Amino acid sequence: MKRNAAPKLHLFVCANEREADSPLGSGCRERGDALYNALKAEVADARAYTTVWVTKTHCLGICPKIGATVAIYPHGVVLRDVNVNDAHALYEECMGEGAFRDVERD
Repeated sequence: MKRNAAPKLHLFVCANEREADSPLGSGCRERGDALYNALKAEVADARAYTTVWVTKTHCLGICPKIGATVAIYPHGVVLRDVNVNDAHALYEECMGEGAFRDVERD
């Protein structure tokens, strides 16, 4: 084994897929895929390939009815209900002070 430098920021985006009738919900699936792609685009736009990693995952243990779940390290924060339109603001928040305030939607 060899140690590798860790990124400054690592975002884990749930794209888990379950059956539609699962008691846990259907998972983040397409919403997670879209959010993952949007966050990867944010990293590309910032040319932050080596300092920010975005990883698509299976279940993170929280199944929102809207959006997807994102775990953020090293902040140790898990956000739910994150949608593709949140990608830019989430990236900026992660690179800034990282307060991660709740956002109420209609």
